[in-house]
Formats: sequence, C-alpha cells, structure tokens
Amino acid sequence: MDGKGNMKEIRRQIKEQEFHKVYLLTGDESYLILQAKELLIHALVAEGDEMNYAVFEESKIDMQQLGELAMTYPLFAAKRVILLDRTGILKSGKDALIEIFQSLPETTCMIICEPEVDKRSKAYKWIKKNGYVGEFLKKDQTEKVLMRWVAALLAKEKKRIRESDVRFFLERVGDDMFQIKNETDKLISYVGERPEITREDIEEITSGEVQNKIFDLVAAIAEGDKRRALSYYDDLLLLKEPSMRILFLIARQYRILLLIADMRGRHKPDKDIAQAAGIPVFAIRKNAAQLRGYTVKTLEHCISSCIQIEEEIKTGRISDQIGLETLIVGLSERIA
Repeated sequence: MDGKGNMKEIRRQIKEQEFHKVYLLTGDESYLILQAKELLIHALVAEGDEMNYAVFEESKIDMQQLGELAMTYPLFAAKRVILLDRTGILKSGKDALIEIFQSLPETTCMIICEPEVDKRSKAYKWIKKNGYVGEFLKKDQTEKVLMRWVAALLAKEKKRIRESDVRFFLERVGDDMFQIKNETDKLISYVGERPEITREDIEEITSGEVQNKIFDLVAAIAEGDKRRALSYYDDLLLLKEPSMRILFLIARQYRILLLIADMRGRHKPDKDIAQAAGIPVFAIRKNAAQLRGYTVKTLEHCISSCIQIEEEIKTGRISDQIGLETLIVGLSERIA
C-alpha cells in the first residue's frame, strides 16, 4: 500500500473507530508521516488532555517505565496514547518491547514514528501482523500524485491553475512536500482574491530551492555563459550556502547527468535511473534535457575538475570562493 492508500486507511479507521494497539509510521516522506501522526493523535487524544498522552523523543528509554505507563488505564478517557517519535526503540527495545506489545490493554494505543526500520526484526514483524504499519515513501509521490495534490490544495482555496503551470511550479520548488506546501501557501496569499494562479505568479513568489540554482548554474556553464553562471553562484552565496557545499552540489549534478547518459544509453527505464540517481522520476526529464549541452567526455572532465579544485581548496593552495569562481570560469570557457 502506498502513502495515499495508508492515509486513506488511517482515515477509515478513525471514522469507524477501529484503532490498533500499535501503529508504526515509517518511510522517507516525513511530511506524510507527520500528517498521519497528527490525524491519529487528534482522533485519540482530547484537546488539552495531558494525563493520557505521553511523548518520548529521547534515544534512551527506560523500558520498565514505558511498560508501566503502557499498562496504566486512562483517566476519564477512552484511550491512553503513547507517542515514540524517532527514538530508535525498535532497535534498542527488542524482546522487552515485544513483551510490552503483547501485554497492552485495549485502552492503550502506541504510535511509533521511525524513518528507517529493519523489516527482518521481531518487533517489525509483530507490528505487521498484530498492529498497523503505514509506510510513506518519496518514490510513491510521483509527478502525477504531487500535481493532483497541489491542484487539490489550490481548489480548497478556490484557486485555479493550468496543468503546465503546476508542472513548472514543481520543477522550481522540488519534490519535498513541506516545501511544496509552504510555497503553495505563499502563492495563495500572493494572489489574494484573484481566482487564477499564473506562471508569472510562480516566478515572482517561489524562490526556487538551492538545487534549482545549481541546475541553472550548470546549464549556464553548458552554454558557455560564464557571466550568467557566476551570477547564479553569487545568488547561492546570498542564500548563505557555503562554497564547499556548492562545489559538492555542482559535482553531484554532473554525476547525475553522467548517470542518466549512461543508463539511458543502456535503455534503462526512468524509474531505475531515478532510484540510482536519488532524484524523483519526474526530474529525469528536466535533467535529460540538460544533457544536450554535454558529451560524456565533457561530463567526465567536469567531474574531474571539481575533484581537482576540491583538493586545491582543502590543501590551502586556493581559497574556497576563488576556487569556485576559477572552476566556473574554466568550465564555461572550455565548453564555449
């Protein structure tokens, strides 16, 4: 079941009041994990009820204390809720945790949020069999899914947007759902009473994430436009990005392009390429378009140049800012 299916199932359980004793919310899509967690807590805990709601966020948990709390019946409420948020307890608790699970009264609900879990562990297998596992993954949030979500967020506020502009919006802000939600809210506020959101609104309001600036910088280098490339570098510095991180991201972009060129040359599907590159599937199209300015040999040279400049900076032969400027100018002139 994907993230959307998990959210739908949790809403069904809430509507029908069919709660499990143990919930595990996991995966790399932290926005959906947060939404699922808040849905459950809102449904199970009355506002202001601190007696029947306990939160653990520490990595070290006293298992005896947790067990005693889990066995305590709620006061003036139907459920006692225990939230274990990024505690690593599935790794550290092991057998003691399973004993607690097995002894839980019907009045206790335990919600565990962990971005990564070992699916071979006894604790995971117990929850999978006896509780509920909601897995929320970025790979399930395809361009189509994210476009529908943005359109729904806007429709809720009685705003319209063209499909091509939603795609443009996602290309600018990336696939992080927190970022998408924040930028969508900014757009809604910006247009005010106006019902339609345009591409001009998107260009005016969305700042574009750092990776987007890196993409533009690499595109400018591909066109041999060193002045524009240096301008993007200045923009990144204004965003408080350290020069060494900018260098890392430039090299990463070149490696992504080289990977796409190699795997497309071997007729690999975009889904496999996206997984290998660590980017969303819908970003493959945009990156592949950038390949028109580069040959495989040129990409290899660009990566080699990044490595060389990094070594010169780390050994003190050149300052980081001058090193980056030298790299950008050198690559632009070579390609031009």
